[in-house]
Amino acid sequence: MDHRTDRLILHYVTEGDLPEVARTWPSDHRPISLPEAQGAISYMRGNYLKNTAGCMIHLCLAVCDAENPQAIMGWCGLDGSKNHTEPEIFILLDEEYRNKGYGTQCVKELLRIAAGVYSLSGVHGGCAKDNLASRRAMEKGGMIQYGTEENGDPLFRFSAKEEDHS
Repeated sequence: MDHRTDRLILHYVTEGDLPEVARTWPSDHRPISLPEAQGAISYMRGNYLKNTAGCMIHLCLAVCDAENPQAIMGWCGLDGSKNHTEPEIFILLDEEYRNKGYGTQCVKELLRIAAGVYSLSGVHGGCAKDNLASRRAMEKGGMIQYGTEENGDPLFRFSAKEEDHS
C-alpha cells in the first residue's frame, strides 16, 4: 500500500520497479546493474515484512511524482538500526527535485506513517548545519530542533504522543 500526499507517492518498491531502482539506487547518481538492483529490492522488501507496530527495522520508500508515478525522484524512509521505537528519518532527493517542497511533504507523510501506521513513539532527524533546505523541511514537516551535534549540526525530534495522526 503506497502512501500519497498532494504531489507525491511514497512507493513500496516491487520487482516491477527494477529498471528505475537500477537507475536511481543508491542516490549517488550512478546506475547499478540489474542484479544489484534486484538485491536492493529484495533487501527493502524483506525489511517491509520485519517492520511491525512499535518496531521499525528499516523502511525505504521510492519518492515518485503523483503525475508521473513510474519515475523515481529519490528515496525516503525511517531507519531503526539505532533505535527500533524512535527511528531516524532520511530523505534523499535527486538534485532537480530539491527546494520544491517535496522534502517537507516527505517529512509530513513519514511522520504520519511512523505514528499512525507503525505506532512509533517518535522520530529523530538531523542534517548538516549548512543544509538549510533539510532544516526547513524538518521544521515545516513537524519536527522540533532539540539540540546540536558537537560540530553544530542540528538535531530534530518528533514526538508522536504530542500529535494526532488519525
